[in-house]
Amino acid sequence: MKAATRLFSALAFAGALAGCAVNGMEGLSTPQQREAHRVEAALNRPVTLEGHFVQMGPGQNGGAGHFSYRPGALALDYVSPHPMTLRASGTHLVLDDKQTGAVTRVSLARNPLGLLLHIPVRFAGAIRVTDIRATPGAAQISLAESDNPSQGLLTLQLIETKSGLQLSSLDGVDARGNRIVLSLSDVIETGESPKN
Repeated sequence: MKAATRLFSALAFAGALAGCAVNGMEGLSTPQQREAHRVEAALNRPVTLEGHFVQMGPGQNGGAGHFSYRPGALALDYVSPHPMTLRASGTHLVLDDKQTGAVTRVSLARNPLGLLLHIPVRFAGAIRVTDIRATPGAAQISLAESDNPSQGLLTLQLIETKSGLQLSSLDGVDARGNRIVLSLSDVIETGESPKN
């Protein structure tokens, strides 16, 4: 349960970005803005992604299992360190520890993971792009809340596939330096996502 609680705490309080609030894509070059729009389009495609994940951190904690992501919702089904489920959509994240029976619910309102779960994801207004980098076949984008960037930093990595950019990792860091990385593998598209 300690590992699950630490995971949940790190997701709930992830954030380590200082500086002034800036809206959307202010300060990005024209090529960076084009790339940010490509990432937006990828995250808003009406498909469900499924595959495996490996979690690193925080600290010595980790885990692995199966994931699914569709616009507005992320599901993690842990097989290690023991069976747990994490469901994030709408306004809350719920962690259900099958080993202990404990169920923990946290608001996504001030959680960096919530930035990924907007419907639709738009890098304007509430979401600020703090950095974006593109290389042949890949893109990396860092996001924060425009009005309160110290609440969290979420960095997404995407890779180029036949159907366009596809999510390959999520990286969150909290104010204490705790870091969680979810690396995705064996990712497939399972068709159009259901309407939310």
